[in-house]
Amino acid sequence: MTISAQLLNDSIKKISETNSLLDMLLEFEKVIDDADVYAYANWNKGEVLEGPDLGRHFCTVKLLYKGKDMPDPEGAKRLLALECLVKYKKDTLILPNKVRTFDDVEVDIRHDGSQRFKAKTTSQPCWVVEIKMPKALIGNMKHGQDEIETQGEPSADLGNIDDIS
Repeated sequence: MTISAQLLNDSIKKISETNSLLDMLLEFEKVIDDADVYAYANWNKGEVLEGPDLGRHFCTVKLLYKGKDMPDPEGAKRLLALECLVKYKKDTLILPNKVRTFDDVEVDIRHDGSQRFKAKTTSQPCWVVEIKMPKALIGNMKHGQDEIETQGEPSADLGNIDDIS
């Protein structure tokens, strides 16, 4: 499978249009951050390619790493310890060139004789890292439930403790 810039743009658009997907992605990223995965080489260079996709037990996100920026597998071990599933796959990324001159453009002639201009493309190797994170992990982190529960409980008034006896 080859990956186009259009696929990346569509993914960003989908996430930005839906607040619940954006919230889920932020929670997903928080779990990765809390596991100190970003301390390992290139993990901070990933771009969201697909997801978050919610399954019955897992939330799946695919991250794209360009060129030789493959994330350090030692970082993935941190996620494996949290019962996440991590898969690496080598792929090809197709990007349009910047159009500066007419030489940077391809001309397509359609069946009806009209012309269509589009930018020439280049391809480069990339890595796709698929992370399947247990939904329970994200649910425990969601909205800081531990902090919310303790804030709502009444605190004991210890001011008159000597008056009891």
